[in-house]
Amino acid sequence: MRIVGDGAENGGQLRLLYIDIDSLRPDHLSCYGYHRATSPNIDRIAAEGVRFENCYASDVPCLPSRTSLAMGRFGIHHGAVGQGGAAAEVFREGAQRGEQSKWAESTFAAQLRQRGFRTVTITSFAEAHSAWHWYAGFDEMINTGRAGL
Repeated sequence: MRIVGDGAENGGQLRLLYIDIDSLRPDHLSCYGYHRATSPNIDRIAAEGVRFENCYASDVPCLPSRTSLAMGRFGIHHGAVGQGGAAAEVFREGAQRGEQSKWAESTFAAQLRQRGFRTVTITSFAEAHSAWHWYAGFDEMINTGRAGL
């Protein structure tokens, strides 16, 4: 994964907010044309930023898909190709990794952090799926708790 730019652009005013909501279709959000005001806060943020019209999941279901987003690689390359068990694990790194995992430098959060962004994730995803690799590269992790329940 390669991210261009840094967090200090525009006098430090550049901000990135990535919202990932499981099981919410865009045709039920007002900012994507739904006739009822179902999402006023998301609509306000979308009006001031960039909204994606054509975004496709590289891997499904959610664990392989989110891992692909974080790692910038297809599931067949990072190892998480299923929702649970051994199929949900990223490939193990061997002795050549040294003291630090390659994910600590290559995830999208790590790439942003290296460019001066403060990176925070607020989610129960990692705990709900035992997908601890999700946290790689974030400055701060806030687990909303209870294993995603």
